[in-house]
Amino acid sequence: MDKKPFFSIITISFNSEKTIERTIKSVLAQTCKNYEYIVVDGNSKDATLDIIKKYEPMFEGRMSWKSEPDKGIYDAMNKGIRRSKGDMIGIVNSDDWLEPDALEKVWNAFEENGKSLDAVYCGWIKFHYNNGDVQVMKTNHEFLKKWAESKYEIAGIRHPAVFVPIKLYDRFGVFDEKMKIQADTDLLLRLYFGKVDFFYFNIVITNMADGGVSNSSYLKACNDYKAILKKYDVSGLHYFKLYALFYLKALTKKWIPQSLIMKYRKLGH
Repeated sequence: MDKKPFFSIITISFNSEKTIERTIKSVLAQTCKNYEYIVVDGNSKDATLDIIKKYEPMFEGRMSWKSEPDKGIYDAMNKGIRRSKGDMIGIVNSDDWLEPDALEKVWNAFEENGKSLDAVYCGWIKFHYNNGDVQVMKTNHEFLKKWAESKYEIAGIRHPAVFVPIKLYDRFGVFDEKMKIQADTDLLLRLYFGKVDFFYFNIVITNMADGGVSNSSYLKACNDYKAILKKYDVSGLHYFKLYALFYLKALTKKWIPQSLIMKYRKLGH
């Protein structure tokens, strides 16, 4: 495309033949067309690339893709960010999908916020559980403030429904590729403690499917949390207290019934 897009939408994929078509179609269906669509594939061996190639012409030049080995999901996300030409970046993973008016709603929020590219734009998500239940997860600034400042965690905000201006990536850095699960939390903490404005608009813009990496690897997240605590010089008794609570929560989430997880998430966690 010749004209510089406002949005850069990034999808990372690896052997995603079962879900990526739904993701691609959700981007293609956007009511706002002022975007580029970047697919970063990790050298898939299934039919993922066939699906990508099938839909590429329908984007009329707005889609680009590349398939090559990567070092993990955050390496792939960073590749997408580095290839982006737009002012505002959104990441929709290959098992998630956007609402048809998602970009239009983000643009409206951008206008409402004085067209500021110094803010993070936060919408709501619909979380789709494996048993068919659907839960709307809303934003809550008080939870974000409380959890970031007391526990170095993110609550009340959902990364799949977050749009970040590229200038903020330039200023605060991209995802920490040493992390396996919590690099999105690490990024949002950097933005929060960097005094970046979080602008909330109360509407669902994306859908997240159960079973993703962050929803099935609670215990692996513990090592990332250790790294986050060290970044903020948390040590001694305070460190062990926070880590023990995180580990217990991770272990509990792994085994408690789904109905209780839904109730927990309703609290904004």
